[in-house]
Amino acid sequence: MGGMKSLFLFSVLTLLTVAGFGLGVSQPAFAAAPLTYNLQLDLDVDASTLRGQAKISYTNTSQRELKTLFFRLDANSEAQMDVQEVKTKDGLVLPAKNYAYEYLEQQVADPYLFQVFLPEALKPGESTELDFRYQIRHLPNQKGSFYLIDDRQRLGLGSWYPRLVPFRDGNWQIYERVPADYKVAARASKKLYVISPLAPVSINNTDRSYQYNVENATEMSLIYTPDLLLRSSDAEGMSIRFYYDSSLQKWAPMTLEIVQSALRFFRERYSAYPLKRLTVVSVDDSRYPVVAADQLLVLRNTFAAESDEAVVRRRLSEHIVYGLAQQFWGYQVSQPPEQMPWIAQGMSLFLAQNYLQDKEKKPFLLGEALTRDYLRAARQGWNTSLLPSRTALERMPYDSFTVLAQGKGYTIFKQLERLLGRPNLLKVENQLLTQYRTRPLTPEALQQAFEQVTGKDMEWFFGQWVRRGDKLDYAVQSVQQTPSGGGVRATINLLRLGQITMPVSVALKLDNGETVLKLWDGSQAADRLIVDLKRPLREVIIDPSEATPDVNRANNRQSVQPLPGM
Repeated sequence: MGGMKSLFLFSVLTLLTVAGFGLGVSQPAFAAAPLTYNLQLDLDVDASTLRGQAKISYTNTSQRELKTLFFRLDANSEAQMDVQEVKTKDGLVLPAKNYAYEYLEQQVADPYLFQVFLPEALKPGESTELDFRYQIRHLPNQKGSFYLIDDRQRLGLGSWYPRLVPFRDGNWQIYERVPADYKVAARASKKLYVISPLAPVSINNTDRSYQYNVENATEMSLIYTPDLLLRSSDAEGMSIRFYYDSSLQKWAPMTLEIVQSALRFFRERYSAYPLKRLTVVSVDDSRYPVVAADQLLVLRNTFAAESDEAVVRRRLSEHIVYGLAQQFWGYQVSQPPEQMPWIAQGMSLFLAQNYLQDKEKKPFLLGEALTRDYLRAARQGWNTSLLPSRTALERMPYDSFTVLAQGKGYTIFKQLERLLGRPNLLKVENQLLTQYRTRPLTPEALQQAFEQVTGKDMEWFFGQWVRRGDKLDYAVQSVQQTPSGGGVRATINLLRLGQITMPVSVALKLDNGETVLKLWDGSQAADRLIVDLKRPLREVIIDPSEATPDVNRANNRQSVQPLPGM
């Protein structure tokens, strides 16, 4: 999401709070609210325009009368979504508009938040039915396929229909998704197939329409496609449907093989997989390597037939396992929706790293790239604290999801593994999957779980990495050595330039090729190591294995001048 669009949403939420419509930080209730979406869609393929009618039935389950209702127009992050008219069930046209707020002494309309003024206040327990007519122009497509991916992270279109914002606990819950029943009738101006991962299709061949019905779902994804090929298989008790373009025919068997291997990995780790059905779709152009929605993975696959097979396998493995892991962390176990989802994303990426290490014996290149994105933002001086609300973080002048949810989230779990060991992380994973399968996981609960499993106080770690935007930067200031007893005595001055304190190894490389390792706790802003060595020093390197996320590795090493006569 762009910085200016994010700023719009941030300002809206701030004004709502000031006006008494505060967006609470309370955890969402997972009990299904009485909400129904009846959607009729007509896709104009040549114009890349979707015309929609949405009948939305809603019962006010709060304890407050509601004079207005709010709806999210998430598709505006990728396309142009306009609501043309809102009517009651009786045909009364209602006043409605994008929510407006004042910014720099000007009225600004927020592109993501739509406000409908009701003819009469909706009392607690009362129901209403609203009829929206809307369209989405400039709909993105890939080789004639249109992806209406309704993912909660809004990496696809987000909701491609006006999604109701629930009012609960005295607040408008902007990010919360309320379970609902969906009825969808989809048509297209040309012969296209329509795919949904959640529901079987009923086809009317007369007017090329497709009917979908699903109950108690928090999202609804559809894919219009002219000619995607399909492979199906069953693995680990799951039915898998894999759709791909004919240009990716060579990689289809490999993709299914990796999916099956990953499912075995998850069964070994967690005893079971939470889904019974999974749809996987390959696209050749996407901003993100994988977009995970409910029972759906959309993979970026840009590999030509002549590509190196080992490279293709590694990249597909990274994306597939990361996507599958999000069905656990993000869908089965999630964070409160108003928080940046760094726990779910970090854990999913950490699992992908484990798979690459255990099954493929390869480094996790995707994780390394995301860590670099985080370090780049920290090095540039941006505040990378994870404590502010998601709204505040999304107004940062960078892709906050990539930098914070993915990059910093993955980095945090890597450091926890280094400090506590993988067995402890496995214990924490299983404990959290059991305790938080039906309720959101907070950073405080995560910290408590690590403290329970390890018996250690983890406040020092979570304070630095989560609640503050500290950065890690160690440096070798100077190195001196003098002859001593047939060997040398080395005096090494070390600096902690960042705020984060972490134990780190220091490699002393000798002139005969040997390496002596020392551990530095890094607690002091300046520290001195005095070491007696058998041979002269040639180089000193802080963190030679690059296990810590140091924002500036250029100052981590220093060469040492040879001693005369030695």
